[in-house]
Amino acid sequence: MNYKREYNKYLTSSVLDTANNKIASTAFISAFAIYLGLSDFALGIYAILDTIANVIQIFAAPLYSKIGQSKKIVLSIYSVYRISYFSLVFIPFISSNMGLVTALFFVLATIGSLAGKLVNSALINWCMTLIKNEDRTNFAWTRHFLNNTAVLAFTLIMGVILDKFTASGYELYGFLILFAIIFIIAFTDISIRVKTFKPEVIQEKITLKDNIVIPARDKNFRSVLITGGINRFAYAIGTMYLNVFLLRYLNVGYLYYSILNILISLAEAFSSKFWASQSKNRDWTKIILPMSVLFVIAFTVLLTFENSMLIYLLPLIYILIGFGNAAYEMYDHIAIYESAKDNYQTSYVAFERFIEGVATMLIPLLSYTILQETENAIRITFLISIMSYAILFMYYKFRKK
Repeated sequence: MNYKREYNKYLTSSVLDTANNKIASTAFISAFAIYLGLSDFALGIYAILDTIANVIQIFAAPLYSKIGQSKKIVLSIYSVYRISYFSLVFIPFISSNMGLVTALFFVLATIGSLAGKLVNSALINWCMTLIKNEDRTNFAWTRHFLNNTAVLAFTLIMGVILDKFTASGYELYGFLILFAIIFIIAFTDISIRVKTFKPEVIQEKITLKDNIVIPARDKNFRSVLITGGINRFAYAIGTMYLNVFLLRYLNVGYLYYSILNILISLAEAFSSKFWASQSKNRDWTKIILPMSVLFVIAFTVLLTFENSMLIYLLPLIYILIGFGNAAYEMYDHIAIYESAKDNYQTSYVAFERFIEGVATMLIPLLSYTILQETENAIRITFLISIMSYAILFMYYKFRKK
């Protein structure tokens, strides 16, 4: 095996994968869902669907311990993940009935999310097994920088295209171009993975019970679970209606919408090396504390300012969110894996994602029972997010002492 060549393949496929996730993210897919006519509640659930789907990862380690982590099986599931999201483009041609449209949208999105989460721990395990310990920080920030800068031009171009087609009365054609690009990137990504070396992964035989009990009882892993659970809940509830808020209530155009998403990517890309330097000695207070402050400021601005002012403050808000995202990504891709026991990394990653999913599952219930489809209700989600990040901040301050 040529380590440098395989390292570059993993980096390339990781960049393509993450770039596609950003392109097919809640931002543009939510815009497509708004075009389809989905309700605010449906759009909010979709925004957090990907995190809720993390619960299926609890079955990943027991499943792979029985069938093995063969490249053919993992890449087949990964292909289902990509095809499901691409298939959303066919919905407008199938029916105009709102009930059927909503059902088809969530069936395809749910299949995609579940398939993606099922292979997530295996793909992470392959990557982290291959890459040497001393290269992991460099890999993380390089991947983060490349996958954010890679989508900048695309995001801007798509904003212009969608605005132009919408103004001409052909909004659907703009989305067809979007999904065509999603397909091309996915096909290229899968083609590279097929030809990439799969490292030998030691997968201990493990039951579903052990998959829960072993990481849950590990005291060294507990802070990772608490951090992941609080952060995912806080971020999910703060952003679940953000796209709806911009497109439906602030009436932001697609071009401005694209520029905002570019700012997130730029902020993530250019701050990733800084967060990498902060994480070299694995003192995670240098990551989590400033990250919590960034998100508190961003959501406080969203909560307190009037719409007329928010239009001008959105770039600042999105930059702060981008800085915060980059901080947590650095923690997420290193702390979880390195806190796991040897030969149980897949189980630890899966259980941490399961905790994130369980924490996020509280949000639809909260949204359905308490929050109504109004602009003021959306602002309440910003308030809950602020309180949650304040709790995370205090937890880390207390933990450090």
